[in-house]
Amino acid sequence: MKSSRILFLILCLLSLNFSLSSAKSKGNETLYHLSIPEFHTPPKIDGVLENPLWENGAVIEDFTQFEPQEGAAPSEKTRAYVGYDKENLYIALRCFDSNPKAIRACLTQRDRSSGDDEVTVYLDTFNDRKRAFVFQVNPCGVQTDGVFSEGTGRRGRGGGGGWFERFDRSWDTFFIADARMDGDGYAIEIAIPFKSLRFPNSPSQKWGLKIMRTIRRKSEEIYWPPHSRSVNGFLVQAGTLEIKGVIQKGKNVEIMPVFTGLQESGHKFDPQGGLNFKWGITSDVTFDSTYNPDFSQVEADMPQIDVNQRYALYYPEKRPFFLEGKDYFDSPFELVYTRNVVDPQWGIKLTGKMRGTTIGFLSSLDRASPALELYDEEEEDDEEDESEEPTYRALVNVFRLKRDLFSESYIGIIATDKEVETPGSPLSATYNRVAGVDGHFKFLDYNRFSFQALGSVTKTVTQKTNLVPAYMLNFNHNSRHVQLSAEYLSIPPDFEAALGFFRRQDIRFFNTRASYVFLPQNEWIVSIRPSVEYRRIYDFSNTLTDDEYVVSFFLNGWRQTHCWASFTSGLERYNDVDFYQKQYRLGLGSEPFFWLSGDVRLNFGDGIYYDENPYLGYKRSFEAALNFKPLSNLKVSYNWENNTFRREKGGENVYKINIISQRLNYQISRPLSLRLITDYNDYYHEIYLSFLLSYEYRPGTVFYIGIDDHQEKAENGVFRGIGRYYFIKFSYWWRI
Repeated sequence: MKSSRILFLILCLLSLNFSLSSAKSKGNETLYHLSIPEFHTPPKIDGVLENPLWENGAVIEDFTQFEPQEGAAPSEKTRAYVGYDKENLYIALRCFDSNPKAIRACLTQRDRSSGDDEVTVYLDTFNDRKRAFVFQVNPCGVQTDGVFSEGTGRRGRGGGGGWFERFDRSWDTFFIADARMDGDGYAIEIAIPFKSLRFPNSPSQKWGLKIMRTIRRKSEEIYWPPHSRSVNGFLVQAGTLEIKGVIQKGKNVEIMPVFTGLQESGHKFDPQGGLNFKWGITSDVTFDSTYNPDFSQVEADMPQIDVNQRYALYYPEKRPFFLEGKDYFDSPFELVYTRNVVDPQWGIKLTGKMRGTTIGFLSSLDRASPALELYDEEEEDDEEDESEEPTYRALVNVFRLKRDLFSESYIGIIATDKEVETPGSPLSATYNRVAGVDGHFKFLDYNRFSFQALGSVTKTVTQKTNLVPAYMLNFNHNSRHVQLSAEYLSIPPDFEAALGFFRRQDIRFFNTRASYVFLPQNEWIVSIRPSVEYRRIYDFSNTLTDDEYVVSFFLNGWRQTHCWASFTSGLERYNDVDFYQKQYRLGLGSEPFFWLSGDVRLNFGDGIYYDENPYLGYKRSFEAALNFKPLSNLKVSYNWENNTFRREKGGENVYKINIISQRLNYQISRPLSLRLITDYNDYYHEIYLSFLLSYEYRPGTVFYIGIDDHQEKAENGVFRGIGRYYFIKFSYWWRI
């Protein structure tokens, strides 16, 4: 009862603060309001910007610099035009440049123009300040699209450049864009079909709008409306775009047949067909389905070192069906890690948002699922068994519901279910079911609080658990100069989430971090951020397993140059032995020229050799990535990772690993490209080669033909083939 009263009091206080924050967040909406006119004839999208029709559109000229000097006038002038007709939203930009020859722009594949000058449009079509569709175009007309989601409390998996999170480029849709460079700079024209968007099913529309231009060589970002570090949040700083007329509501049907073929050396050609179907039930609810989908990995995973790793490696999802609308299923814990669905036979998905309520449902039949197993303390720290395990059919289901609270908060529920068919038993013989509630609340302008409480029940062939709880609490404060965070996780040893990704179980985890941002904001140094972090972990036997602190330093400056350094010291307990370690990390990255960019990372210090008889040794890892652009349509990338472990500093090597990767991309035209991948691992003495010819007319209408070759070094030093694959893929996207 006491805890219930405390929770009630907290919610009352938060509600009061939300009301104040909600009132303050309407400032940009009122000040930067754009009521756009209707075009009675559509403009030609060719990047020339000579059509006088654009002059009849709403005009935006008051862009403001965010980096390197927040609030300053842009170094180059930008003018935008916005209009619409019943089928499309039209946006054009004239980007003036005093030195047109210095504009950074490459002819490359769709979604691969990072490092170029570009224009980015954020459309918050539900005007809820939580999610926006993103459309980006570079001066060569190369398109990028994605989804931006405001921070919801999930911990990130890597470092980043900007102080706010960037958008997810895995979402693809159809839009038309073109660009031209000339003596005054460049111009961009964009037509976004309303069929490609989701928005409220209402007579008129009021959307959040944010436009950004990037001038890469100057490390300059300019925005409309102005963007400030003094405001916690990205979309809350958007202006509004109002469409008063009737537009197409997006009740569309999409059909995509897919044909694939694979031939392994020594085997017959194996052709297969599949079908993807999408139905826009309304403008804000979409149904997706797929049968015998093509889940071939056209884009190969980057190699990762898997030697002497205590926990499982994380690989990002790349398969189209699971990528579509995947942010609908996000929650603070990663309960939906779709790489756990190995070989689906079919899948269905329903996603949408109606009157402030977001809904998502996913179901799929996996033909190659591993058996369900409960946590085994004795096997937790063992290296993975390389022998091939049997697989079974499994039915997976996910249900997600979220309800908006005020402008930047929500409360939601999530449920996942995996039913596995075992030999001689029905599909539901073994199962894992997880359900819970979560929320994200913004209060007092700069503070955010997230939580999630879960319960899981698991039944294997021999065991069944009772309801096992897990929960997390997260608080962060992010103002102009001060960043504070604190997080607590409780994950019992018998908590299972078969569809999720959890690096560790049996932990009570506490982590806190504090940093201060200095903002010189000049040509050479934009920001300096020192920070200190402390984490402490107990297992459920109340044994201290981790106790460490981290002191770090990050600097962002000239031409996208960033450098960082950190020192970590503390305890890690493994196999009932306490190890005290000190580790150092250094890094440097930069884009000094249009044709050259890269970064280097060096880690060194104490390290544990994870074995039945573990010991403390000395480890060092070095990573380097270089990107060359000798031509505007040719990009060559090299990645080198070196990992060395010694029994002691200066002592004998226990192992030494080198992984060298090369990515060569040659863009013949905007839709046609060639790609060559070469990966070499000297620990396993293996070479992986991949050649791909791609024709990508538009998302969904593609043709691929390629060869993958896997070779292994024999004892005589000669490489021999251990597998060669020829593959072909064709799909066509019909939109009715």
